Amino acid sequence: MGSFIFYNTNILNEYWTNSEATAFRVDYEKELKQFEYVPQPKLVDVNLRLELYPSTRDYTVEGYYILKNTNREDITSVHIQKLLEGNITIDSLSFEGGATQNNHYKKFDYTIFNLNSVLKPGDSVKMYFKQSFITKGFESGNSNVNINKNGTFFNNSDLPTIGYNRKYELNDADERKEQNLPIRYNKADRQNTNELVKARSGSDSDGLNFEMIIGTSEEQTALVPGELLKQWTNDNRNYFHYKMKIPIIDFYSIVSAEYEIKKDHWIYQKDSISKPVDLEIYYHKAHDYNLDRMLSSMKASLNYYSENFSPYQYEHLRIMEFPRYAQYAQSFPGTIPFSESIGFILDIDDESDVDMAFYVTAHEIAHQWFGIQVEAANVKGRHFILETLSQYVAMMVLKEHYSEDKLLQFLELQKDIYKKGKDREAFTEPSLEFVENQDYIYYAKGAIQMYQFQKVVGEENVNRALRNFLEDWNSIDGKLKTKTNRYATSKDLLNYFRAVTPKHLQHTITELFETVSHLKVSNDKDN
Repeated sequence: MGSFIFYNTNILNEYWTNSEATAFRVDYEKELKQFEYVPQPKLVDVNLRLELYPSTRDYTVEGYYILKNTNREDITSVHIQKLLEGNITIDSLSFEGGATQNNHYKKFDYTIFNLNSVLKPGDSVKMYFKQSFITKGFESGNSNVNINKNGTFFNNSDLPTIGYNRKYELNDADERKEQNLPIRYNKADRQNTNELVKARSGSDSDGLNFEMIIGTSEEQTALVPGELLKQWTNDNRNYFHYKMKIPIIDFYSIVSAEYEIKKDHWIYQKDSISKPVDLEIYYHKAHDYNLDRMLSSMKASLNYYSENFSPYQYEHLRIMEFPRYAQYAQSFPGTIPFSESIGFILDIDDESDVDMAFYVTAHEIAHQWFGIQVEAANVKGRHFILETLSQYVAMMVLKEHYSEDKLLQFLELQKDIYKKGKDREAFTEPSLEFVENQDYIYYAKGAIQMYQFQKVVGEENVNRALRNFLEDWNSIDGKLKTKTNRYATSKDLLNYFRAVTPKHLQHTITELFETVSHLKVSNDKDN
């Protein structure tokens, strides 16, 4: 048995000790950090064909990206980072017009392609590639759980990315000090001009056209963002052709499983020319307990967000169940992969419990506005925009569908989460406007502070501020976003809050969002 395990973990798969992994991260940063802000092109088109083989937990994907030089200077080379995972191989990669390959940093799976023809500002080039994921035996420790026999879910960060990637740096502050590395901040200062033009670490695009054909086993349904143009069967495999009608952010998922489907539709009644939105929940046959709760939340959320903020931008909204190897839901354009453990199999008592299946659905749909319609600059305060606002608007949907009492019960849960997170915090707590990766702040405390803000200035005024913010900073066609290459910051958001807040109440914004204040869960409960 011991030799069999060793063969799988050390021969078929590469095994790293902790010290080896640390040394790799240190070397990655020391050798490649110089390239972090080298001007690179942006993705404007993605056209791929993916063949998924669930029974063997493998896939191949091939196709092309179109890359555009959105900078003011020429680009002579493109830097490509392969996902650092042993099961993944880039079988081929080439550029229209040709390029020579610099493999000096091969040990980091980082390759520099020197273009034969200079890419002038405004010019584009096609990048063709083929990538394979081949499962080899089993690994020691954190084996890949994304590609499964029934319930595959991964996203485009697994595909080749452009440029230096901070996620491979050594993160622990004490270890960095031991390795003589500089202090590392999870998010850059709000004035950092390099990160203001990025919507996330390693951001490769400001909006792209998306099309994919995906094949899977004959018993499974495969889903990616986009309208389903065609579905067919060939050689005992199911195929699906998806295409987005409008540009999307560079964030898309690939999902495949044996699914039952619950279908409905939603139409915005207050818009006479509004098109119906197809609502679909893809679920494991035995997990039908909370489908009505989730579907009800889909409709209630679309109603509230469309009425108060801006129209929903797609013709479909899909929720897809995936296995509880991970316990979260995540919103992509028009699609929401959703762990079985946080919605589908919850046992909810309407008398004593907060309906978390309903709430989590509302929160993830909120990201179709805060995160997809409007992105945030990759600086301090980013999660205030993406997560705190999604928490807040989902709370308003919860209140509208249930009651204020249920909302207060939810806020008491958030207070407990915040206090536990604060007790574990090793560093000084930041204000919400400068929050980095502290989820107990941007989720839990953020929900409480936003609730208090709307109690002071009124729900209608908060919604007016958010509506104006979305109109100006929509990532694709915002009135202000189209005039600048940077993304919105928490400072921008607070300006919209101030615009709807009476002069004698301006101090509320300072107290709730710009300083580290005590919690207040309701008008008469000080904590």
